[in-house]
Amino acid sequence: MPVPHPVTLYPVQYLRAAAALVVMLFHVSVLSQETWGLDPRRVDYVGAAGVDLFFVISGFIMAMIVDRPGRFDGRDFWVRRVARVAPAYWIITCFVFVLAVAAPSLFNSTTADIAALVASLLFLAVDTGNGSTVPLLVVGWTLNYEVFFYAIVAVTAGLFADRRLLGASAVIIALVLAGIVFNPANPSLNFYTNPILLEFVFGILVFRTWSRTGSAGLSFTPVAVFSLGALLLVLQWERPLVDWRAFYWGVPAAAVLYGGLGTLTFRSAWLARLGDWSYALYLTHLFVITFYIKHVIPSDAMIELPWPVHYLIMTVAVFATAGIYNRFVERPLSRWVLDKLRRRTPHPVGTHAAARDPAE
Repeated sequence: MPVPHPVTLYPVQYLRAAAALVVMLFHVSVLSQETWGLDPRRVDYVGAAGVDLFFVISGFIMAMIVDRPGRFDGRDFWVRRVARVAPAYWIITCFVFVLAVAAPSLFNSTTADIAALVASLLFLAVDTGNGSTVPLLVVGWTLNYEVFFYAIVAVTAGLFADRRLLGASAVIIALVLAGIVFNPANPSLNFYTNPILLEFVFGILVFRTWSRTGSAGLSFTPVAVFSLGALLLVLQWERPLVDWRAFYWGVPAAAVLYGGLGTLTFRSAWLARLGDWSYALYLTHLFVITFYIKHVIPSDAMIELPWPVHYLIMTVAVFATAGIYNRFVERPLSRWVLDKLRRRTPHPVGTHAAARDPAE
């Protein structure tokens, strides 16, 4: 029998915050190198593994949602996912489009292309003419994977009662195998058969394992698994991005999540709040660090400060911006869209609507 789950999974919240932070640090490292021509071998590549941790966490949370007692409603599941992910992303995407129209010199490759805007808003990884499936908001490529995963879950669990997500996992594994065998040249097919999809399966496996072995207190196994996963990531600190990141970064990320569930058991409201801000941080951090690196650091008053101070200032600024965006844009829009969609789709009895969705 599955173990009961608390309303707030504090370890997941902490790991969300950590994942968002290391992604930000990765982009600080890359942007600094691009701006001043620093040694590219010193780039904090493994910070990008925060994305892999996000994917593993997503697989875990979707498995938890589908595993809840009561009838699973695929339509309500899809409504909640759209309300959670889309509004905040659409606002930032439209902002990027307007900037690309008004000040194209601010961008290296992003252009005000209507086809790219539509594809971005629909979370579709399509080639808009330059051989790339990257959306207008560069970090949005991960959301294309997220929404694709949600669609697989909604279909397999909603139509075929796949409450254990075995069918969803089989679909993902089949797609990855097809990509390995056929190695499609089409950018979209290549995107949707990338081995990084396996990280959602890793998250599902973590949930199935944890729901049977979750312990009431701190024990050796979670600490050892968490430490091993973290160590494997640290040892790859400067490993460049690789094709098989699902192996190099996804497996350690799964270990960090599984171990963290039994290790990070303390309760901290403010750290959990940082986890609430992680999505807003992911969407907004590039604007903050780009402005700081390109316009603040070169100023006479800031250029002599040591790098640790700059990192601290950027971290505080990024989290502050994320908190503001979460409070005044993300949460109100999400609630508004959810309310509007649910008025058209009555919430069925027995799906535990009162419980806090761990993905929110």
